[in-house]
Amino acid sequence: MADEVRVLVGTIAFGLGINKAAVRAVIHLSLPKSIEQYYQEAGRAGRDGEPADCVLLWQKRDAGLLAHFIGQVTDAAERERAWQRYHDIRRFADTTHCRHREICLHFGETPKWSSCERCDVCGFIPQWLSESAAPQRTARRRLRAQPLGAGASPGRTGKFAALEVDPELREYLREWRRMAAKEQNVPAYVVMHDASLEELCSKRPRSLAELLRVSGFGERKAALYGQQILAVLDRFGKGGRAVPIPEKNSRPAAETLRLLQQGRSFEEIARIRGRQVSTVISAVVSLVETGELEFQSGWVTEERQALIEAACAQHGVERLRPLKDALPPEITFQEVRLVVARVRWEKACAVKATA
Repeated sequence: MADEVRVLVGTIAFGLGINKAAVRAVIHLSLPKSIEQYYQEAGRAGRDGEPADCVLLWQKRDAGLLAHFIGQVTDAAERERAWQRYHDIRRFADTTHCRHREICLHFGETPKWSSCERCDVCGFIPQWLSESAAPQRTARRRLRAQPLGAGASPGRTGKFAALEVDPELREYLREWRRMAAKEQNVPAYVVMHDASLEELCSKRPRSLAELLRVSGFGERKAALYGQQILAVLDRFGKGGRAVPIPEKNSRPAAETLRLLQQGRSFEEIARIRGRQVSTVISAVVSLVETGELEFQSGWVTEERQALIEAACAQHGVERLRPLKDALPPEITFQEVRLVVARVRWEKACAVKATA
């Protein structure tokens, strides 16, 4: 939810619990039990109003499995309803008519148009999907944010004007958004939708007044994040770039470790490596938690260490937000992360010692 991973894989029960606005694609790996189930699953994508894809990959044995389970239903009326749902989804998967229109008809809506121009039957295939996929086994549907049965029309599913976006700036802003989301313990889209991020990359505002002209930014959000975003854009202009999330023994972490051993401060390391200070601290936290780097008392004052340790003893170290909320506001989230990393390492060592 904080954009630390690009792909999620899960069961139906897990997948339908995803409430992330910026999902760009949903890929089904079996035939759903009904059109209603398919529609619910597909509805996980495109909630931010931007284009999103839905791809259905199925094979004949999926249908055979559904038929087998229907045969196990003992109630005659329920079994008949299950067969009806089965035939509906099979017709939808095999149809040669506009899939968008078929969904509308299924839910009682009769569109005046006959082609949505955004599904595979109507001739549309996402660029990322190979054109060699067998059409009889693959159903694709381009999703919009509005319900498909609520007066949708081809005009609403037309192409959007593409924004000119620097991919490096996009990743730099995404890196900042991940850290901001972590600090607040919220999904990344709560901080900023992808659509707003793309527009930021295109417009590159230089003041709060210009930021307010970016979609998704009102007075409240500009007050919360405005100065940070302007600072991020400024750092990017001076050469700052995003780095992958640090992993054990990764090159960025090794470089951070080398500079720390030279006595460099977090700010100096960030400047030398052209990174954000929060990114450097993330690498340090990872190194401390794995025991590759010893916590240095100069990072956090003794008084603040004592307060954070007391909060850890009371609230545990599984989640950072309760700790931050329990501490005086002048103690920063980064200080909490550093001390918690040391406490976690010490706890891990204690467990190993008693094992």
